[in-house]
Amino acid sequence: MSEPQPDVVSSEERTHALEAELNALRARADKVDQQLQALAEASLALARGLESPPVEEPGQPHAERAARLAHELLLAAGLGRRRSEGSEGSEG
Repeated sequence: MSEPQPDVVSSEERTHALEAELNALRARADKVDQQLQALAEASLALARGLESPPVEEPGQPHAERAARLAHELLLAAGLGRRRSEGSEGSEG
């Protein structure tokens, strides 16, 4: 009987595996970059909403609209949960 040969991986197979891993890492980095951009946009929307222009009348729902916009931006980017998924009944 002959002894089993150790698995021999060619350099071409190793290169292919490394390229596949690199492509997967690039895809993950792209997703993180998109999420970071969405967080930046949401933060900017909140900051603008908290600013009160001098000509705005008191009681305008400026901050509420900004918060809603920021929430929608985060949801569109796949960040956060919709109300129905996590906080049912907390708002009427």
